[in-house]
Amino acid sequence: MLLCAALFAAAPAVALDRGLVEAQAAFDSGAFGRAALLARKVQTGEGDALASRAEMVRGDFVATGEARLAHFEAALRDGRRAVARAPDRPEAHLAVAVALGLVARREGSMAAHFKGMASEARDHIDRALALNADNAWAHAALGGWHLEIAYEGGPLGNVVYGASAEAGIAAYEQALALDPANMSIAWQYAFQLAGFGGADRLARASELIGGITARKPRTALETILRDAALELKQALDGGDMAAVSRIVAFRLGRMEPLDRSAVTPGKR
Repeated sequence: MLLCAALFAAAPAVALDRGLVEAQAAFDSGAFGRAALLARKVQTGEGDALASRAEMVRGDFVATGEARLAHFEAALRDGRRAVARAPDRPEAHLAVAVALGLVARREGSMAAHFKGMASEARDHIDRALALNADNAWAHAALGGWHLEIAYEGGPLGNVVYGASAEAGIAAYEQALALDPANMSIAWQYAFQLAGFGGADRLARASELIGGITARKPRTALETILRDAALELKQALDGGDMAAVSRIVAFRLGRMEPLDRSAVTPGKR
């Protein structure tokens, strides 16, 4: 089970608390470590969810090696604290769901299965949707859950978890119907589709990637996503499927490059 930090990394602060506003500003500027520290100091569910998002981005796009897992585990702790403080906020449950996917990525699919991570993540996604059926992030998280399990487990993923590529695609399309301008959702969806392959899926991935690369980034995270999208667009436009596979595998955490510093920004 794998979910990317980008899937839930750009949700705006939902309160007017000065500390939360400062934390969100730090996040948007790319100071993800500072954002996490400031968000925790707020001591609310919203603050903890933002801290979780910041740690996810640090682990997914900034850190290297074993430090990545440390950030994902910190994100999971923040997410669980967010749920404890604000159980009726969808973003708290989504923080746990996405962090579980990222921890599972590092521990391996079999270990994640026996620890019940996929089932727990799905429970939190379902809870987020029950709290707000029109939450685009929740539909995107559901799409990511289905597509990754279907990719990793094939027919077995459907038997064990009820996951399917068709359900994942439908959930992502619903998410984009609710929030068409959401770059993070479009990015994750495009990369997962490209990973599956097939003419129709690659065509949709190319369409989404083209939309991302045509936009001007508003935040540091969107700049990271846009740059990664440009890399994938070049491979897709050139029909270089080996490069597509390599780029997608790296960006979705299925492999580590020899020199990660060549494709990610410096630590913050």
